[in-house]
Amino acid sequence: MESRILMEVEEMVSKVREQQGRAFDMEQLITSCVANVVMNMMFGHQFDHADPAFQQLLYDLLEWMSVASLVLNIFPVLRFLPHFRTKVAKNLRCQRGVLNFVNSCSATCIEVYFYCVRRV
Repeated sequence: MESRILMEVEEMVSKVREQQGRAFDMEQLITSCVANVVMNMMFGHQFDHADPAFQQLLYDLLEWMSVASLVLNIFPVLRFLPHFRTKVAKNLRCQRGVLNFVNSCSATCIEVYFYCVRRV
């Protein structure tokens, strides 16, 4: 686990050095690095920070865990109001996106596992 974290920290330091002192948004870099460590531990695969599918996953997770989602969990009756109805629809799309990504990665891990088992 420590080696996976160190690899990601090295990646983060190199990305910071690439900026050469210019201002940039650290939130996206930190989120991407932390998510990459978690994905590496879950699926044994490190994702490229520029990978569109990985970036979409991060966006979907952020939207899914947004404040509107919390408000709807506390006051479920709000889902019937027009403003929150669109939030619920967006929340469900984001949930589906996250689940599709995890299912895809899980299927890939299972295929690799069975491929390795057959070779032994």
